[in-house]
Amino acid sequence: MAVSPPDFARLLTAGGPYPFPVEGLEARIRVLPGVPLSLPSGRVVAIEPFMAGGDDADAMAFTARVAPGTYQVVLSEIVLLDAGGRVKDRRVAAARLVVRDEPVARWELAVTAGQDPARLGDDEYFGYPVDGGTGCFLDAETYRALEAEEDFGDRVFDAMYPGDSVTVPSPITLAVGEDPTAVVFFTTGFGDGAYATWVGRTAAGEVACFVTDFVTLSDEDEDEDEDGDEDQKD
Repeated sequence: MAVSPPDFARLLTAGGPYPFPVEGLEARIRVLPGVPLSLPSGRVVAIEPFMAGGDDADAMAFTARVAPGTYQVVLSEIVLLDAGGRVKDRRVAAARLVVRDEPVARWELAVTAGQDPARLGDDEYFGYPVDGGTGCFLDAETYRALEAEEDFGDRVFDAMYPGDSVTVPSPITLAVGEDPTAVVFFTTGFGDGAYATWVGRTAAGEVACFVTDFVTLSDEDEDEDEDGDEDQKD
């Protein structure tokens, strides 16, 4: 069967400490303030921003749709502390696009047209590839508008590194055209990989949120010597 959803109750809630597979370190979760994202069509795309506009927008959008509007993107951050309580590192653990502030009754993989979770093998999942250490949320209409913008990747880089190669903390909002909140992007966990996005639904079946997990916390009961990484399908 396809990979199971992570422990979102832990991942999306400030707390800890949690075990971390590096001796002398423990992890805590910190939830950052939300930032607005425009969804003019309500068709959500999650992708590495350097790749935005490179494919057909309809093919990139998730099949789960929401009402057009402006929603909050909220990041969960993993903070790594040493035995003395000093911060040794901090990374984005998950990015959540909040649609409804309601409890999630069930989770499902976010899929695009033609992706069928029933065809996934053990521990396989659909996700987007990252090789520039960043991810983002945007609307399909915004994605389509970026097809004509040749320098968007440069804008992403300049926003992340405005001078002297100092990284701006996540999240970062970029304008497209006259829309000042068209793209929200952020760093992705410990770097490159392939990351799944999940749809959280309410008890009534409505979309409550989209969450991309950057695989920074393992299940506490997971064997550390299990074979390799989980398989990913584009």
